[in-house]
Amino acid sequence: MTHRGRARLRKAVDGAVMAVIAVVALFPILWGFTTSLKATNRILEFPPRFIPDDPTLEHYRVLVETGVTRYILNSGLVSILTVVVCLTIGVLSGYALARFTFAGKSVVMFAIVAVMSIPLVSLMVPTYTFLAWLGILDTRTSLVLLYTAYQLPVTVWILYGFFQTIPPQMEQAAQIDGYSRIEALYKVVVPLSKPGMVAAGLFVLNFAWNDFVVALVMTSSDAVRTLPFAIYNYLGYYGREWGPLTAASIISIVPVIVLFIMFQRYFLSGITGGSVKG
Repeated sequence: MTHRGRARLRKAVDGAVMAVIAVVALFPILWGFTTSLKATNRILEFPPRFIPDDPTLEHYRVLVETGVTRYILNSGLVSILTVVVCLTIGVLSGYALARFTFAGKSVVMFAIVAVMSIPLVSLMVPTYTFLAWLGILDTRTSLVLLYTAYQLPVTVWILYGFFQTIPPQMEQAAQIDGYSRIEALYKVVVPLSKPGMVAAGLFVLNFAWNDFVVALVMTSSDAVRTLPFAIYNYLGYYGREWGPLTAASIISIVPVIVLFIMFQRYFLSGITGGSVKG
């Protein structure tokens, strides 16, 4: 076999393997989507059918009638605010760590890594007590503050590594042209750091949008609870409402998938960008 033939064979094998992996990874999502389009009396039929004969949107209508829109809006608001706060603080913190040398810098870096390794569940009781003392339990503000506290170390770490890949001479040139350091940061460094910011933002968004444990423990009213809790409501005590459950799951999954597809180029370059230095 010639070298070109071996290359084609290797490419075909790689493509086949990737296709199998994609099918295995996407099959549960596709099955959930088709299940959400089946009539209630067809969901548990045997043998099961992957594609429904008479697709219906009745389960999505049930979600709207039971107030799922409120949960979606809460999730969206909390997630967006968390991303904005994390990126705002993360940019300043990551830049300071990447550009300045100061006493205790190594301690700060160690603390960031240490905080990322703390299990979230172990913090629930003291966090609940602290929020009760502040009087902000069962509010969207408490969720934003908690998600920011949990995800800020990851954001700082990603941006710190990415800022190190940007030559300081670019900021120095901007300062020679009359910019202050802050102006150079936001007009030169931040635009060049778009991949790192997108990567950090997607990490934060994914956590805030999909979190269930914190929202369950720290909130008690439907007015502020988020979409994962709405999905949990359809599990039931005596049975599973598979139609609304799969429909709510699809609604929860689709926005995240769409965002990752839209920003995958920035996400991949942002994740690997910080590996050059740091």
